[in-house]
Order: sequence, then structure tokens, then C-alpha cells
Amino acid sequence: MSTCQKLADIIGGEVIQSSPVCVVMRLRDIRASILGRRTLSPLVLPFMLSFEKNGLNLGETVLLEKEVNPMFDALRKRGLKVTAFHNHWLFEEPRLMYMHWENVGMDPFEFARKSFEAAQDACLRFV
Repeated sequence: MSTCQKLADIIGGEVIQSSPVCVVMRLRDIRASILGRRTLSPLVLPFMLSFEKNGLNLGETVLLEKEVNPMFDALRKRGLKVTAFHNHWLFEEPRLMYMHWENVGMDPFEFARKSFEAAQDACLRFV
């Protein structure tokens, strides 16, 4: 089993890309629509992590408004730096926001575990 697959297994997700950067993703369980159309797009509903050979680990997830503060607190508690918080879409229902976090030098397996533990502590639901 590849290292990237092992990282995907930590979050119960799948490998999106294994080279040159390992990218893993699991979809959130959010009933969302854009412009009145139901969507299951990974562009809308991601919990995504990437791992680079240079030690850069990145994360992004979609959040409901009520999940923002719990996720922020859970990431910071684990020493992960929140670097961005913004919207992606207009005319979406419910209101969706996106949070990004990062770390340099942490073991990728530890980053994956801490990221997913933060999501669980924030009570995020997954497909």
C-alpha cells in the first residue's frame, strides 16, 4: 500500500493525486445547493489534505457557519495554523465557508491524524 493511500485511510477518504504531491480527500455530508441546484461536487464539499516532500502539509474543508469556531479551536489546540477563511460560492444554500490550515515539518501521518481529530472534535459529518 502506498504512503498516500495510508494517509487517505486515516481520514477514511481517497487518493486524488499521488505525485508530485499527495492529495487526499473525503466529502462532507452537507445537503448543499448552488443556484437552486443540488450539488455533490468535490469543489463544494471537500475535506482535503496535501502532503509535500519538502515538509509542507496543507488542509482545507468546507464548513457550515455553526462549525467555524469549533473547527478553528480544534485545529489551533493541535498546533495547526489556520491561514485562511473565506467563501467560494455565491447563491449557495446553506451558507458555506472554507477554512485552510497548514504546518511545516510535522510528520504527514501526524498532520493527517490531527486534522481529522480536529474535524471529529468539531462534529463535522462526512459521507
